[in-house]
Amino acid sequence: MSWKKRKSLVESVAAALIKAGALQFGTYTLPNGRESSYLISLDELPSFPGAYRMVFDAFLELVKMGVGLKNFDALAGIPVGGLMWSSPMALTLRLPMVSVRKEEKGRPRRVEGAVKPGWKILVIDDLIASGETMSSACGAVRQEGAEVRDAAVLIDRLEGGRERLARNQVKLHPLTDILELGDALFAENTIGKEDLNAIVTQVGGRASKP
Repeated sequence: MSWKKRKSLVESVAAALIKAGALQFGTYTLPNGRESSYLISLDELPSFPGAYRMVFDAFLELVKMGVGLKNFDALAGIPVGGLMWSSPMALTLRLPMVSVRKEEKGRPRRVEGAVKPGWKILVIDDLIASGETMSSACGAVRQEGAEVRDAAVLIDRLEGGRERLARNQVKLHPLTDILELGDALFAENTIGKEDLNAIVTQVGGRASKP
């Protein structure tokens, strides 16, 4: 993705996440039991309206320029993190929005809201790791008769999510990824070489350039 302003937006997002305590470095145990060299908690952002607004505007720019407004008719947010972005985005763009629960929980369908058959729906979440949750949500929306060709997230953890979605004919549009965030923060002397190297190791190294 090479649209203008993306690099400066990523740098601003990185600084905002650090300021809000939404991105931290160290040794953490994730909910799935895995060890991680960093922790992303975007739920903290709404407590910092300035940072929240700035990150939202960057996400909106991704959707406008990276995905393209002509490529979807409605939004689908994945609770809880995705709704924090899809709801204000739907209001701003004046588009319909539905939400996709992880489980049916006694209800006949996972998708909350009205879906018109043939709609092209953009699925929104805050992060993507393995892509299991996102892939499942895309499948649930398709079961309602809609098309899902694209998904957008703020941050790709580089844990195979893009590849999983591609196998399901869904293109992932991340604003940035954890490695790019680490590079931006290292360039500003916000994190040290040890933290950056830990990220590189966790994601399995840097992809070789063609």
